Amino acid sequence: MEFWNHLQMQLEHKGFCRVENKKNWYWQEENPVLYLICLLDGAEEGWREENMTFADFAGKMEGSVEEFHCTRVVALSVLVDNQEGTLPVDSVETAFQAYDNRLYRVFWHFSPETGRLSAAQGQPTQLLGVEKLLRAAAAGREPEVLVLRDTKEQKTPVATAVIFVICAALLAWCMLSGQREEILSAYGLSREGILAGEYYRFFTCMFLHAGLLHLASNSIYLYYFGVRAERLLGTGKFLVLYLVSGLCGGVFSVLFSGNAGVSIGASGAIYGLLGAMLLLTKKRGARYTGMNYSTMLLLAATAIGFGFLQEGVDNFAHIGGFLGGIAVFSLLLRKK
Repeated sequence: MEFWNHLQMQLEHKGFCRVENKKNWYWQEENPVLYLICLLDGAEEGWREENMTFADFAGKMEGSVEEFHCTRVVALSVLVDNQEGTLPVDSVETAFQAYDNRLYRVFWHFSPETGRLSAAQGQPTQLLGVEKLLRAAAAGREPEVLVLRDTKEQKTPVATAVIFVICAALLAWCMLSGQREEILSAYGLSREGILAGEYYRFFTCMFLHAGLLHLASNSIYLYYFGVRAERLLGTGKFLVLYLVSGLCGGVFSVLFSGNAGVSIGASGAIYGLLGAMLLLTKKRGARYTGMNYSTMLLLAATAIGFGFLQEGVDNFAHIGGFLGGIAVFSLLLRKK
């Protein structure tokens, strides 16, 4: 019973939802795949019948997978008991009965006593981290608790809004004063300026933008990642994350971009927000952050990759901010 309680906590903590009216059936959407899990208690005589019922359920879900904005279904059955040996032949056969291009069934056997997991021949033994959750439950470990701010405590992302207002005001000043080039030269990030001891440039540069399009593109990502990060972390920690990520981006720019002129923009800090939310989504699941891990990972890889192909883009600032955001956010996460 203790194993099942720990496993339930592990699954729900990872964002798995229980299927209505089913004690040990779970689901999670990780676009483009809808994952279904059926936990079978080998100590109960009716587990084979339950597995067949689950196979029928998976087939029905395959027919309506578009409603979850997914393209295919992966249905995992896990037989849990302490009897070592080969998988039951009849159960292995059912694992392939509903196989086609949109539905793939997997069958595992797991022993809580030994922590050993075996799969049907040719099938994976790793799936969405469920194998780790099974072993964690068998070891009696409770889920890692991330101490974050309750989103209900703060509905207005004050710091995110203030950052946008400052950036917009500074852009207006540059455009209306007629001294745009002088302002950017005096407060933008440059290797020459940093070597001269003008360290304030590490921070002033992240609030300056070259024009409306530059500000608009950064503001979209600031809104998308900043609002979520601030609501989860709280204003104080969010500002630490944002500013330190921007600082890391500036350091990378100075170290690796060479004498590339003046660098400006909030993108280094914003890439830090992307890195932080990517890490949080991996730890807590898409339902917690409202973001899809695979999509975010693809976005980060694509954006950084294309950054090397575009002229005038300080891509090392992006890389530094991204890595800095992951590092800072790791430090901000604490266990109870």
